[in-house]
Amino acid sequence: MGAAAGWRTVRNLSKRLVGVIAPRRTVKCRGVRFSMQFDNPITQYRLEDYSRREPETLDWIDRWVKDGDTFIDVGANVGAFSLYAAMRHPGVRVIALEPEYANLHLLRDNVMKNGLQDRVEVYAVALGKQIGISYLHIQDATPGAALHTESKERLTTTRTHKPVIWREGVCTFTLDALCEELQVTPQCLKIDVDGTEPEILQGATRTLRAPVFRSLIVEMFGGPSVRASCGELLRAAGLRREWAAPETSENELWVRT
Repeated sequence: MGAAAGWRTVRNLSKRLVGVIAPRRTVKCRGVRFSMQFDNPITQYRLEDYSRREPETLDWIDRWVKDGDTFIDVGANVGAFSLYAAMRHPGVRVIALEPEYANLHLLRDNVMKNGLQDRVEVYAVALGKQIGISYLHIQDATPGAALHTESKERLTTTRTHKPVIWREGVCTFTLDALCEELQVTPQCLKIDVDGTEPEILQGATRTLRAPVFRSLIVEMFGGPSVRASCGELLRAAGLRREWAAPETSENELWVRT
């Protein structure tokens, strides 16, 4: 066997082993099909409960995201909603932001395995009200986990009251600075960051006030005080609350008045 043939054999074997070590399954939801990795209980949960866990987010993507839009997914995790938006609306530019190392790895793989490299851009950044270096405080290192908190200060518990087991350095941007750097103005924005929503909105005033900005779905943790702070910032940007879904999640939908 020549060197080239031997290399092809090794490469093909490696591909088969990856399929065993990191198994994938197909998501079928509302006429959309894509695959996701499911090699631990958290990623299995995200896949198996896909269409039932946050139906209002799927409804929002169906109704408010349009072909030709720029859609920014803040806290994309492993990409469940970024993938759906890109497959549902092939003309959409999806910008997926995910700072956590293990989730970012799966997000990249999910984008590539579904052939969405030209439609989904992935950035390893956290959003906040400042630009610089910060820390992501981790409550569970399992790939696909959530409920982490970005903060420059050393924390012992996250904003969702989970014990911190690890912290990792991350780059932080304001949304306004990121959009300026990328030269984009989004029409739609999803925020799912488990507690730092007010800080992100403080750094997004110019983006939210842009005439082309249409709609925001945001999951608000922290009770009435967080909702009040976020509501004040969103109303100041000329948005109004369309609905809240407390019976299924902490999601709220805000739209241009």
